[in-house]
Amino acid sequence: MQQCATPRGLRRRALLAAAAAAAVGVSAPVRPAAASKLPEALDRAWVGLGGGPADLVFPAEFLGVWDVESVLTGVELPKGPELVPDMRVVQRAQREDLDVVVRYQVAFLQNARGEVVPDRSFNTASLMQTYTGTPVAEVQRSIDWDPNDPNTLDMSLQGGLQVSTRVTRRSAERPAADRLLTSEYFQQLISTPQLEQPKVKASQCFTKYHWRTEAEAARGGTGVQVVATQVVSDYLTSYDDPAALLGAMGQPVVVYTYRMAFRRAANAGVAVA
Repeated sequence: MQQCATPRGLRRRALLAAAAAAAVGVSAPVRPAAASKLPEALDRAWVGLGGGPADLVFPAEFLGVWDVESVLTGVELPKGPELVPDMRVVQRAQREDLDVVVRYQVAFLQNARGEVVPDRSFNTASLMQTYTGTPVAEVQRSIDWDPNDPNTLDMSLQGGLQVSTRVTRRSAERPAADRLLTSEYFQQLISTPQLEQPKVKASQCFTKYHWRTEAEAARGGTGVQVVATQVVSDYLTSYDDPAALLGAMGQPVVVYTYRMAFRRAANAGVAVA
């Protein structure tokens, strides 16, 4: 888990985590080069996904770098194992990742409009370091992402692995002063020299945040200032088996649930604007 990975050795769990980071920045994938390698049909699909400059905006209290502890607490198959494209991925998650604490850092920065938004480049690199051992700075050199036009993140890794992630839809709700609900739908194109055709994935990342002040966190004794529940749902796409796609009826085929705790980082590890 701490060794640098090749496309064959990179665990699917790492890509899952990186995808979530690219999508929402906490719990992921240089554009022209990646797109030029896609078959014409997939290239058209990529262009048609849409996008724009809007991003998830977080309260000012989130600005900066955080130490995160994340635990995978559940793996569900709402439509049964028959519709899951690769059950080996699910079985490995159930066997190796359930109830295991994973530690990494995430950051939030200010964009050109002064809004506090996820630093998706750093967050993706931080998770990749956790799962592959590659230093954050090295991973970030392989990432193309603009905080002022944040819907696309592209990552090129050793061995020819290219992951392009695009957010296609998002929403946010503030039900209380200390709570935030966020949802992002995203699609990924994963390309390696070993794949005749790039893989296309579609997922949703839904997160519920609850936070308190630093003073309250200090009085609590644990230092935890933010807690979150995150649900990552994988959907089939038109590039999957047609019969399975029909059977899924637009519902997720795999659902991963995480619990997360955020503490202010003693060692920031990154400069935040």
